[in-house]
Amino acid sequence: MKNRINLFAAAAIVAAMTVACSFSTANMSSFAASKDKEGKQAATTFKAGETLYANAVISNSPGKTTTKIYLQDDKGKTMSGSEVSVELSSDGKANYSLPLPMNFPGGKYKLIADMLDDKGEKKDSKSVDLTIEAAPAAAGTADDSGDDDTDDKGGDSNKKDDN
Repeated sequence: MKNRINLFAAAAIVAAMTVACSFSTANMSSFAASKDKEGKQAATTFKAGETLYANAVISNSPGKTTTKIYLQDDKGKTMSGSEVSVELSSDGKANYSLPLPMNFPGGKYKLIADMLDDKGEKKDSKSVDLTIEAAPAAAGTADDSGDDDTDDKGGDSNKKDDN
């Protein structure tokens, strides 16, 4: 009889472990930046004036999740206007796009996606390191008067007056 109780207890423990392992919690199965909306052209380098796209894939979600996606500079400061929240009712893809203005400063950045549950608790997070190249300086912004060797009277300061 005692062996039957031990056998039953062991079977109950195995069954409980099997059930527990079959249930997964919601997670972000992938996160990538790309040059296109569909995510077919994965990229980590962008230029000012381009649009940065990203997709976060949420898996095993039994209910509502919110994915917050934002861009941070190399000092950890969130770039103004870059934060977007995407709500999903179950599994799905949180899409992100950020048009980079022509005056966007070049440098190293981190694109971050945080997945929150329906209570607002962070359950998963992924990031992608990015390089954003500044737009070339516009022509004519330097002093191109060509009079570097002239004085205020318009004459050449390096000439001797032979009078």
